[in-house]
This record gives sequence, structure tokens and C-alpha cells, in this order.
Amino acid sequence: MFGFIKRLFGSQPAGRPERPAAPAASPVAARPAAPAVVLQRDEIIDATTRIAGYRFSARRVAPAEEIDAAATHEVLLASNIAALAERRLALIPISVDNWQRLDYRPLIAARTVFALSPPAHPDQLAEWQKTADAIHACGAGIVLDSAALDALGDAAGRYADYVLLDFSAASLANFEQAIRTLRTTHPKAQLIADRVNRWPEHRYCLANNIAYCLGSFSTAPDEEKQNGEIDQSRLILIEMLNGLRQEIDLEDLAQIAKRDPGVVVKVIAMANSPLLGLPQTVTSIDQAIMVLGRQQLYRWLSIGMFRAGSASPRDEVLLELALARGRFLELLGQEKFAKAECDELFLLGLLSLLDSLLGLPMAQVVERIHLTPALREVLLDNGGPLGRYLLLAIAVEKGHVQNVARLADQLGHSLEAVEAASIEAIAWAEEAAGST
Repeated sequence: MFGFIKRLFGSQPAGRPERPAAPAASPVAARPAAPAVVLQRDEIIDATTRIAGYRFSARRVAPAEEIDAAATHEVLLASNIAALAERRLALIPISVDNWQRLDYRPLIAARTVFALSPPAHPDQLAEWQKTADAIHACGAGIVLDSAALDALGDAAGRYADYVLLDFSAASLANFEQAIRTLRTTHPKAQLIADRVNRWPEHRYCLANNIAYCLGSFSTAPDEEKQNGEIDQSRLILIEMLNGLRQEIDLEDLAQIAKRDPGVVVKVIAMANSPLLGLPQTVTSIDQAIMVLGRQQLYRWLSIGMFRAGSASPRDEVLLELALARGRFLELLGQEKFAKAECDELFLLGLLSLLDSLLGLPMAQVVERIHLTPALREVLLDNGGPLGRYLLLAIAVEKGHVQNVARLADQLGHSLEAVEAASIEAIAWAEEAAGST
């Protein structure tokens, strides 16, 4: 962990030249060969509004959008997904035939769960139950679709550790009735709502005791939080970020910070982190800014935007997604660019979710932050040399197979390299969010 933090914030012993502040400067590590697929990862958001895990499904470029169980199995093995499943849910769709043809045991850890499809015919129920027993015997959980429960009869109650409900498929009244029924018939099963597309829908699910939500809402703006205003702490951070970009004196930067006691406390705490190994305690904002230096401070303040002022649990989700996006772009950049361009790519990923965080159109966000012309162009119009990189990151997150293949080819990256960078980025972001 100490080495990780040093890579994240560029700490080094006194007397040496300042090391880059970019998180981990090494290139993407060599991995076992993975199939030419796009691994779609859907965030699973829990009742505390944190990322609890991911649903994984690999889709080959041709034919587009077709889920490939063998490819999913292969790429998850190559990505050591069992390590993630020790800490977070790893939800993997499978069928009885998949289980019988492929060895899923290396993917199983404490939080591996399989979305097991129901038998196609009643005479296949016995074989389905045999497979479900084998899954439980290996220590994995089972997710059943609510639409399949009737077909499974009494067996559903025995095997359903989780039940998946399609939030978009029914009226709210019918959705609530389905929840009440499930509470009676499957009292031990945790409920997962799928196809949740807005933050108010997520809150509605939580109010109805849904344990987890899946859907496109995680990176969407929260319309109920969009009041067109930025709280004082974030305004101070923006002003400090602008000062760093404009290379104002560090003394002037300290004066900006002093206008918000909360910012002062946070920056001094950063400087006093035991991971920086300072021999003496920093007691003032002036000392803290001097100790951290411009590069480290810019990274800290950018991350601090997600946790300043009236930060909500939703902001923690956005922080981790922004860190993953930035790290993904940085890793790809290391194949082709020097460190300065890689730093710019990381910053692009971090800043690209500020509109969702602040509840403002990106044009208004960009007006407030002093950015390079290249960053302004891509954040406003997805243009310029960095625009395709951001579009690629978004396409990977959304599992848009054709867009991923097209953009990767245009940028000169293999699908294997894109996949390796994406898997590494989400693991890195989880650790980074918990360590900052």
C-alpha cells in the first residue's frame, strides 16, 4: 500500500528530483492472451451508494452485441477476476451448458455470483438443479431473474441468493407489488434492480429496500441536485486549481485556501499523511502547500473536488469512476506518449465527470476552470487529438462494442490492450479511492 500511495502522489525522499505525480508510471503489465472481445462491466451500486461490484459479459465485435459465454470466461480468467471477487461482487451470467463446458472454479471467490438462466423445458429442471447445487458447493452465489421464478417452482426458493428485477419493465405499482411478493416467497434473497437509469430511480429503489441497483445512472447527472450553484469549498478548490495552472506564487495560493477553513484542514492533513514520511508535523497551510508541491497538490485538489463541501455518497461513486477513466486513458497513453501527455489524459478522465458532479453543463464548468486549449476542446466538443480517447473510454464503460473496435483501431490500440488497461484501471481506482 505504501508503494501504491507513493506512485499515486509522487512522494520521494528529500534531496531527490521531484518524481512525477501520475499514478503508477509503469506500462500495462503483460497478461495472458485475451480474446478480441469487449468486456462489458455494469456497476452494481449498493444501498450505501457505493460501487459494490460489477456484472461482466464479453461481447465479440462480430457479430456485434452477442454475449459470448466462452469469451467471457476466457477474458475473466486472463484478468484474474477472482481477486476482485474477494472484495466485491462479480456477477457472471451463465447457463447450465456453460457450467458443464467450462471450468468456472478459478473465477470463484468470496463474492462471485452466477446469474444462472432457467431451464428451457420442464424436463431439464433436474439437470438445472444439479448445476445449481454444484455452484453452491463451490462457494458461489446464484442470481435468478424474477421472470424465471415461476418456471422453477419450489426450486427457486432453495437456490435464489439474489433475485434480479427489471425496473423498466413494469409500472411502479407493479414493481412494488413484485417486491412485496418476493419478500414473502423469498425472504432470504437479496433484491437487485436492473435497468435503473436515473439517480431518483435509484433512491426510489433504496426506499423500497432494494439491496443493489444496475443501470446507466451512475455517471448521469442527478437532476434533483442541479441547482446551478457550486458550494463554497468547491469554488475555493477551483480557484486554487486555476492558480496552479497559471503558476501563481505558492504564498498567493495559500491565501486563497485560507478563505475556507475546511480546505485548510484538508490540505494540512494531506501534507501530514504518514505515507509522505515527513520528519516534522506540518502546522500551517503555507507549509503544507510548500511540502506538497504543485504537481502533487493539483492531483490532491482535483480528487478533493469530489469530496468537498456538501459531498454526497453519489460523489464517491463518481470519484471512483473518474479515477478509473483517468487511469484507463493514462495506461493507453503510455503506449504512445511521453509523461506530459499521459498526465493530460489522466486529468481529462478525472475532469470529464465534473458536469455530473457539480450538476452543471460542461460548458459552465469549463468556464470556471483554467484549462489548456486541448482539454477545453475535448471536454466541450469531444474534439482535438484527445477527443477520440475520451470517446473510447466512454464506449468501453458502456459496452458499445462497435464503437470500441472502431475507436481502438483509429487510435492504433489493439482490443487486447484496451481490455487489459480497462481491467487494471478499475482495480487501481478502487484502491486509489480508498486510499485518498
